[in-house]
Amino acid sequence: MGAPVGGDDDEISNINITPMVDVILVLLVIFMVTANFLKKESIDINLPKVADADPNVAESKQVALTKEGKLLFEGKPSTMDAMIREIEREAKFRPNMRITLTADERLPYGKITETMGLIRKAGVTKIALSVKK
Repeated sequence: MGAPVGGDDDEISNINITPMVDVILVLLVIFMVTANFLKKESIDINLPKVADADPNVAESKQVALTKEGKLLFEGKPSTMDAMIREIEREAKFRPNMRITLTADERLPYGKITETMGLIRKAGVTKIALSVKK
């Protein structure tokens, strides 16, 4: 008679990848939707409020002082010496460099002025204070 058709010895000549693509697309959509709900790490700093704020703050280097007195340079924990070295190095290449100082409103005034003085000593004269509108 001949060989049986559709027996166990037949080879699979093609693979249907449509179900795999569907699963991957569903996972991608789920990832995109849930990514918006993930909480980003943020620094808890209560800024003082003013009537009008400077719109050019985003173009500057960021220095932050938390209410505990911790120093953050560009969002990363730093020491005063390391921050000053980095500012001095960059100020050589960018003479009109600008620093935005963000400090908690409950922080002692002396700590803020000390930080501003060290930034000036490092060669940056344009220092903006970050505030809320």
